[in-house]
Amino acid sequence: MAAAAVITPFSAVAAAVVTTAAVAVPSAGAAAAASAYVSMPTPTRLLDSRLTGPSLPAGFVVNLKVTGDAPLPPTAGTTAVVLNVTVVGPAGVGFWTVSPSGRPRPLAASLYVDERASLLGGALAVPNLVTVPVGADGSVDIYTQRGGHVVVDMLGSYQASDATAAGRLQPLQSPARIHDTRSSAVVPAGGTLDIRVPDAGGASAAVLSVTTIALAAGYWTVFPAGTTPPTAANLNSLHGLHIVANQVIVPLDAEGDFSVFSQSGGHVIVDLVALVTGAGSPVSTDGLFVPLGTPTRFLDTREAATNPLGGAQMLRPGWNLEVPVASNPAVGRPDVAALALNLTVTDPLAGGYVTVAPAGSSAPGTTTRPTATVTVVRAAQTLASHATVAVSPRGFEVFALNGGHVIADVAGYYLGTPVGAPHGTPKNAQTTPAGCGGPAAAPVGAIVPGSSPESVRRAQQRLLDLGFWNAGADGGYGLTTSQAVMAFQKWAGLPRTTVIDETTAVRLNTTACRPSPGVSGDAFEVDKSSQIAFIVRGGQTVWVLNVSTGGDYYYTAIDDNDGSDASGWAITPVGTYSVYRVHDQAQYKGSLGTLYRPRFVVGGVAVHGYPSVPNYPASHGCIRVSNPAMDMIWATNAMPLRSRVVIHD
Repeated sequence: MAAAAVITPFSAVAAAVVTTAAVAVPSAGAAAAASAYVSMPTPTRLLDSRLTGPSLPAGFVVNLKVTGDAPLPPTAGTTAVVLNVTVVGPAGVGFWTVSPSGRPRPLAASLYVDERASLLGGALAVPNLVTVPVGADGSVDIYTQRGGHVVVDMLGSYQASDATAAGRLQPLQSPARIHDTRSSAVVPAGGTLDIRVPDAGGASAAVLSVTTIALAAGYWTVFPAGTTPPTAANLNSLHGLHIVANQVIVPLDAEGDFSVFSQSGGHVIVDLVALVTGAGSPVSTDGLFVPLGTPTRFLDTREAATNPLGGAQMLRPGWNLEVPVASNPAVGRPDVAALALNLTVTDPLAGGYVTVAPAGSSAPGTTTRPTATVTVVRAAQTLASHATVAVSPRGFEVFALNGGHVIADVAGYYLGTPVGAPHGTPKNAQTTPAGCGGPAAAPVGAIVPGSSPESVRRAQQRLLDLGFWNAGADGGYGLTTSQAVMAFQKWAGLPRTTVIDETTAVRLNTTACRPSPGVSGDAFEVDKSSQIAFIVRGGQTVWVLNVSTGGDYYYTAIDDNDGSDASGWAITPVGTYSVYRVHDQAQYKGSLGTLYRPRFVVGGVAVHGYPSVPNYPASHGCIRVSNPAMDMIWATNAMPLRSRVVIHD
């Protein structure tokens, strides 16, 4: 059982009470009453676990009171709250779930810490906006799968309401950019930028998508204009040029203004997602929020039951899918204008973006979108982002520029008329050539110090799938793995580093087919220009190996066999030959040194194992492969006597 603690708001004294943790079950609670949004006068910090005790352990539950005495909303009538939740490192790899207290923990998540983020240690800070129903006691539970610290700032609440003027959401069909400092000047460190929402029309608040590009590590706060920046944060920059995005709900003044504070400076881009009506608006129920009983999973492409694509098929680059809303049992009504949901992207093939929009808002086959809901910056990243999205009668669509799995957990819906769906259903092009495996099903990320054996195994398996031989997916980044990486980099025209950096990871993920050999039939083919070799059967690549051929230098030496002078040019000849002699000896004594288990192809030129197979031509003329690769050639009889060997530039 996981431990749990009850924590009162940050401004009060904490009191810990041990309870039992809820067991995760699929969510199915009934929707609460229709509600109007009420902003906090200014963002208010409720919790910073760094100040209340040690790092939260794995499986821990924090029970946080979010209603009560001012400035908190009253317990009676509060149906949901809007929080900015930031996980602060050191934190383990895993998910965090914010859910209503007193109910089973749902099959849903609010934030994720992936492996690369976890490796940041104490420098980690991952924020996300969270809309969450409130338990009957006026509190919410925060569950951590793997532990860490958490900071919670409250932005507002939803209060049960009949038809009303203020507090109703008016979503845009698609976000509209209202500010971008990249066309002017950066926000200086410690500086505040005032921004006006055009045509705010007396709105009480704005729902924004805010993206920052930092000058250095630091936090960003969006707050009401004309007030002092609060002790709260919406976004956290981890280093210079770090790009981070988050959704924000901020009160507007009479002119439609709000402010942005930057601790360390940088650029800020703001897209308007929706407006919240003010007191001068018409009285209506349109735009009132209906929280679900608990956050509910509407989409998970990793699971057949919640994947419109079928099975565990991930989105390929440029694909989109549609998710119905009105027919979902958690909604069960047609008068839904928008959703509040948490969108998580995992295993993208490369950095890029994922966009949530009304179903039918883009023409089938369109492979870009004008705005982003989640911006991922690297392959195999896992990243969550809150989204407020308008829906059509067909629901909502999810588009992925560079593919990946997507998960959508819905917190509630807004009443009103769905937007139109001017375009037909998605048409996703199948672009993988016949006979090819296609993009990676388990995408590879860059391998860095601290990467897990599982991350290395993914890379090793992807290399094997593409035909680049290594000793197997054992999770160890050893000699055969580095040789396979170098062979791939040589073939792909990348820097020959033996390191899986971001560029190499993306090419591994997006390469659809094994390399094609340059010969037909059965052969051992050596491509001197690329410094790789192919084991070919029936005109198809079985394996690709890293090799080093003659270095094209003049050498003088002593013949190890007879002591005579030996000299010549270190050139590997081109042509078609056959294996004419083999020696299964670990230290076969050749004229210019010992050879590991050589197979001779022409004159004194052999394919043989060698401790060093660099990224350039280096031998006296022989064709070097790693010793383990030579063992594989012997074990599989890949170069039988009299078999064909083709060497070309």
